[in-house]
Amino acid sequence: MKNYRFFLLLFFTMLGQQLIAQTEVKKPAEVFDMYFGTFVNNDDVALNKLNDYLKPTVEGQNAYQVNFKETSEEMLNSSVENFLSAFSKTTASACKKEAKDYFTAMFGNFTKAKLAIKNVKVVPNEYIKDEKIAEIKYIVSFKVPSKLVTGPAGDLQKVKTEELKKYLVQAVEDFKNADKTVQIEQEFSLYELKQENKIYYWNGSPDQIVTNLTDFYLESFGSNE
Repeated sequence: MKNYRFFLLLFFTMLGQQLIAQTEVKKPAEVFDMYFGTFVNNDDVALNKLNDYLKPTVEGQNAYQVNFKETSEEMLNSSVENFLSAFSKTTASACKKEAKDYFTAMFGNFTKAKLAIKNVKVVPNEYIKDEKIAEIKYIVSFKVPSKLVTGPAGDLQKVKTEELKKYLVQAVEDFKNADKTVQIEQEFSLYELKQENKIYYWNGSPDQIVTNLTDFYLESFGSNE
């Protein structure tokens, strides 16, 4: 009987150790939700949650250092400058505010994208022994204008200030009143990372989430411009 108890105790001890070794701090779907909220929705709350989650894997540091206000402003200014460069200096200068409003509305609809996770499949990592990869299949929904006002045509250098302003102001309204939902299915991988008998999931190239969505989003209303 003593031997039986000993082996029973040994069994449960080993089983407990095995379970501890396989403990997931968060499920892959929950981790991806934080990645999406951070890099697509530009949500500071999601960023803080993601960094808090990953801190044990990066010696207590922030895994991702992003200043959404600065990066958004840089992208906005760059887009406005490139767009207005096609017009005369006089028209471009007079329409800078309207152009900025235009891209603000366009980018704003992108960051309001909705996420729906379709399924999660955890598979062995063929490149790293005893490690796994969580393959996430998900659907992203955007609100876009069903009809976007047509932009100026012909020689853009000859476009009058009033014409460009009229177009930009109407386009902003079209984005603000977006009445069509478009969807796309995507895939993203999260890699298993073991730290102190706990399993974390991460990806070192989260920008792929945005890259894979950008063209689809722009093309979803681009044909009507």
